[in-house]
Amino acid sequence: MASLLLGLLHWNPHWECFVTNPDCTAAATAALDQLLSTPGTDFANIVEFEVSNYSPPAPWKAIGAYQSCGHDWATLFYNTNLWDVVTTDVGCVYDSRSYAAASFKSKAEPDFSVVIVGAHYPQTLNASTHAYVDANDKLKSVFAKLAVAGGHAIFLADTNTESPEAAALKPDHHGVNRTQLQLATDLGIWSGTTEPPAAPLYYGCCYSDGFDWQGDRVVANFGTVVESHILFDPAPSWANMSATPSEFHKGMRAILQFVKG
Repeated sequence: MASLLLGLLHWNPHWECFVTNPDCTAAATAALDQLLSTPGTDFANIVEFEVSNYSPPAPWKAIGAYQSCGHDWATLFYNTNLWDVVTTDVGCVYDSRSYAAASFKSKAEPDFSVVIVGAHYPQTLNASTHAYVDANDKLKSVFAKLAVAGGHAIFLADTNTESPEAAALKPDHHGVNRTQLQLATDLGIWSGTTEPPAAPLYYGCCYSDGFDWQGDRVVANFGTVVESHILFDPAPSWANMSATPSEFHKGMRAILQFVKG
């Protein structure tokens, strides 16, 4: 295998859109269809996209569709033209927080497999750190359970955590803060002392806060992130159609390149 490119998406449109305004639901659904139809996309972790009758465009399929822990959903979409599912695992990260995960084998390179874990973490801003620790411990066990030859792993999540640098700039941001290195180490997918391959921590949360929070992450333990960008920037008008304050996230896309020596 000379080189393999993996297109990765993560987005949390948040539940308000889907329970208060049909026009918001229609707009978000069209947006997800468009994201999944973007050429070169392999996997997408979509959090709180709460449309029970949603069918992704071909050739996409869903893992954890309609999976709910309380009111929370996490759905992992994968491109069936590019990947075969080996093993799946869905459940609760924490009370009222979901995850969807699977191991996959590449159709283009059958000797290459990878574990993808998509998740939604509990809030850590006004809670004790055990919420983060418990969620991480759960997902660490998921990564271990689904482990593949070569140990390749990718993490896509709304972690509700920030970098220490970002949190230090704002006194009211006093929750759990982790670098990408600390997070990947906590998950058991990284044992190095340098930062793992990861997309930047963008200010993507939330509409009601003026997008001054980090938290959404794309992290891997192999390859190189050769491209990344924030999605929905500027935020579309429909993102604030809900009757309650919108917690819409902008989302992110990254391209991970793996070169086998």
